[in-house]
Amino acid sequence: MKGNYKMTIQTRLLKHALLLSLASASLFATNHVVSLNEAIDLALQNNAKLKISQTDIQIADAMYEQAMSANYPTLDLDISAMRMDEAPTFEMRGVTTVDNTLTKQVYTNSAGIAALGGDLATAGAINAAVAQMPDTTELPIDMEVEIMGRDSIVSQLSLKYPLYTGGKISAIVKQASLAKKIAQEGKRRTNNEVIHDVKRYYYGAMLTKKLKKLSEDTLERMSFVRDLTSRLYQGGSMNAKKTDYLRSKLSVNLLESLNEEIAQKDLMANSALIFAMGMPWSDTVEVSQADFVEPQMDDTLSALVENAYKFNPDYASLKIAIDIHEAKIDEAQSGYLPNVGLMASAQNIYSDYEYGVVNDTTKNSWTIGVGVQWSLFSGMRTVNQVEQSRLEKLKLQQQELLLQDGLALQVKQAFLEMKSSHKQHTILSEASQTAQENRDLNTRAYQEDMVETKDVIESQLFESYTFAGYYRSLHDHAIARSNLDFIIGKAVENELKK
Repeated sequence: MKGNYKMTIQTRLLKHALLLSLASASLFATNHVVSLNEAIDLALQNNAKLKISQTDIQIADAMYEQAMSANYPTLDLDISAMRMDEAPTFEMRGVTTVDNTLTKQVYTNSAGIAALGGDLATAGAINAAVAQMPDTTELPIDMEVEIMGRDSIVSQLSLKYPLYTGGKISAIVKQASLAKKIAQEGKRRTNNEVIHDVKRYYYGAMLTKKLKKLSEDTLERMSFVRDLTSRLYQGGSMNAKKTDYLRSKLSVNLLESLNEEIAQKDLMANSALIFAMGMPWSDTVEVSQADFVEPQMDDTLSALVENAYKFNPDYASLKIAIDIHEAKIDEAQSGYLPNVGLMASAQNIYSDYEYGVVNDTTKNSWTIGVGVQWSLFSGMRTVNQVEQSRLEKLKLQQQELLLQDGLALQVKQAFLEMKSSHKQHTILSEASQTAQENRDLNTRAYQEDMVETKDVIESQLFESYTFAGYYRSLHDHAIARSNLDFIIGKAVENELKK
C-alpha cells in the first residue's frame, strides 16, 4: 500500500511538472498572423539550411583565395640555433711535396752577388749548399684546426616566385572561381527549397482554413435542418417522418466528426508552416490571406522548359561542373610543359668562433637565380591524367543530356497538373454556384413542406462537396504552380533579374 501511495504521489508530481512546463511554454508563445510573403521572409531569415549554404560560400571564398596565392611570391624566414657537443675541426694527415727549384735559384743568385763582391768563400759555401739541395722535398702534414665554434645561429630569408607553370596556376584559380559559383548555386537551391516548402504549407493552411469554415457552415445548416425536421415530424407533416429525423440527426453527427477531423488537420497544417518558417514549436500561426489567387495559364510549355534550362540551380551547377572539368584538363596538360621560377635568398651565420669557415667574409651571403623543372618522362602519368579529366567532362556532358530530358519531363508534369486544376476550377466554379442555389431553393421549399427531407439533405451535402472540390482545385493549381516555380528555379530567376 505504501509503495502504491508513493507511486501515486510521484505520478501526480510528474503530471503537475508537465502541465507547468506546458503552461510556461504557452506563456512565451507568439501568435503570428502572416501573409505568404511575410511567411517567406521569416523563413529566409530563420532557416538553418540557408545558414549552412552561406557557410559553404565562405568556404569556397577561402579556397579561392588559397588558389590565388599561387600567383604571388613566397617569402620564408628560417632561423635555427644549434649547440654541438664540441667544436668541429679540420684534421689533415699525410705528406706534401715541396718544389725547391725557386729556392735553389734564389741561393744561386746570392752566391753570384757574393762572388762579385770578392767574397769567394761565401759564394763557394752557397754553391756547395745548392748542389746538395734536392729538386723536391717531402714534408709531413699533421694538423688539426678548429673550423667553427660549438654555438651557431643560421638565419636565412628565401624568396620563390613562379614565372611560368604551363597554365597550371591559372587552371587551378579558374576551378576555385567556378567552385564559388557552385556554392552560390547551392544557396540559391536552398533558397528555392525554402520558398517552395513555405508555399506548400501556406497553401495547405489556407485550404484547411477554407474547409474548416465550410464544415462549420454546413454543420450549422444541417443542425437547422435537423431541428426543422424534428418540428415538422412532431407537427404531423406528410413529408417528414421519424426516419427523416433520424437521417438528419445522423448527418449532423457525421458532420461533427468530419468537422473535428478537419480542425485537427488545420492545426497540423499550421504546425508544419511554423516549422517551415523556422519559428519555435510553441508558437502559433494564422494565414492572413483569405483567398487563393485566381488560376491562370499565362505561359506556354516550351517557354517554361527554356526557363528551366536557364534558371534551375541543379542544371546551372552541372554546367559549371563541366567548366571546372575543362579547367582540370588544362591543369593536367600543364604536366607536358616546364615550370620556371625565380629564386633568391639571403643568409647570415653567427658562430662563437671568429675564424675558420665562418668569418667576416663568409658569414653574410646571398644568392639569386632562375630554376627550370621539366618532367621529361613520368611513366605515362600525365597522359592518363589528361585522359581521365577528359572522360570526366564527357560523363558530365552525358548527364547534362539526361538532366535536360528529366527537367523537361518534370516541367511538363507540373504544367499538366496546373492545366488540369485550372479546368477543374472552371467547372467547379460554375457547379458551386449551382449547388448553392439548389441548396437555397430546397431549404426554402422544405420550410414550406414542399420537398422531402432527403432532398434538402442531399442539397446540403452536394453544396459542401462541390465547394470542397472548388477549394481543392484552387489549392491544387497553386501547388502545381509552386512546383513549377520550384523546378524552374523561380527564386533564382528573380534573384538573377535584380
